[in-house]
Amino acid sequence: MIPERPRAAESGSRTRGQHGPAAEPRQDRSSGGLLSEIHTTIYTDSFSDHYSVIPGKELGRGKFAVVRKCVEKCTGHEYAAKFMRKRRKGQDCRMEIIHEIAVLELATANARVVNLHQVYEMASEMVLVLEFAAGGEIFNQCVSDREDEAFNEDDVKRLLKQILEGVAFLHQNNIVHLDLKPQNILLTNSSPLGDIKIVDFGLSRMVCSHQELREIMGTPEYVAPEILNYEPISTATDMWSIGVLTYVMLTGISPFVGEDKQETFLNISQLNVSYTEEELQQLDQAALSFIQMLLRKHPQDRATAEQCLQHPWLESSDSQTVVETLSSDHEASSNTSSLTSSPEPPSSTTTPEEEEDGPVTEELIVRAAYALGQCRQSSTSEKEALAAEQKAISKRFKFEEPFSALQEVPGEFIY
Repeated sequence: MIPERPRAAESGSRTRGQHGPAAEPRQDRSSGGLLSEIHTTIYTDSFSDHYSVIPGKELGRGKFAVVRKCVEKCTGHEYAAKFMRKRRKGQDCRMEIIHEIAVLELATANARVVNLHQVYEMASEMVLVLEFAAGGEIFNQCVSDREDEAFNEDDVKRLLKQILEGVAFLHQNNIVHLDLKPQNILLTNSSPLGDIKIVDFGLSRMVCSHQELREIMGTPEYVAPEILNYEPISTATDMWSIGVLTYVMLTGISPFVGEDKQETFLNISQLNVSYTEEELQQLDQAALSFIQMLLRKHPQDRATAEQCLQHPWLESSDSQTVVETLSSDHEASSNTSSLTSSPEPPSSTTTPEEEEDGPVTEELIVRAAYALGQCRQSSTSEKEALAAEQKAISKRFKFEEPFSALQEVPGEFIY
């Protein structure tokens, strides 16, 4: 049985931001690892006087928040406005919003975290005006059934490096995200593939070595075993989620998802994960070792974000790019030399051996199947393949909500 989350204590001070430029917040805490002081100006005049909300451009919606695309009237710049209710289930949750603002302030120096532009406060809600990421969630590419949209392995390695850079920065500042998943990783552009932005710090907490933090929160498919066991949270809790995230990005399969939450939690607790999926067998074995060093039951056994950035699988993409560039330059130089020194047509300068020696790139196209709808077919017999997929339905995506007494935002909700 999953332990119930204890009721949060009443928040302490409710300090409003001072006018002036944003700066790093003091690491003061109210209960539960929440930052309590910010420096961002909180405007109390009408939001609509300064921004135009674009009709029909709702970017996400949950029980207590909605994100809409908007345009700043004085500049014409596009932003994502996150409207957040201050009271949720009869509780005053303003301090949770203040904490989210404080984390965004702290992360201003890091390009991998979404940028906070302005904050407005009304009687019943607060509005966070955030950087607009035009490419949307990476979840869309993870589950895409189109080859021109789905990630290949090189895409995954590049984006994971950026995710790890952002997470490493947060961990260096003692912040744990606690809800890392494809829906909370956005892209600055979808085509060509842009850079990532980490969003939604509503469940994030501050951790420290001299005070234990225990919480029951997160999205079921991505939570670490210590969350389910109500054991202390640490930066390693995020690293488990990155292991699940990597598996999803490479295969389009959610490794622990069950028919219901209880089965999902059991799979996580028992570390019931398959490394024999067809999609994984096509990958570099270094990719498997990367996932395996994160999906470990005991937090102290998991790799840190900095260690992940030094893993051979991620470093290989850089060296491979250099080798391919040098190889291309060498071939171009050889061809130019042959053309300038020989009157023969270009076709005669290329031999069969040279053609065979040229770089051959085989892209792994990441496919995905849904818990609802038609699953992908890989065998010659469509009926047999469909039957096989139906047996494996528990490994497909479910669209679960994060479980938290204070923040109930659906899995597809962004920002």
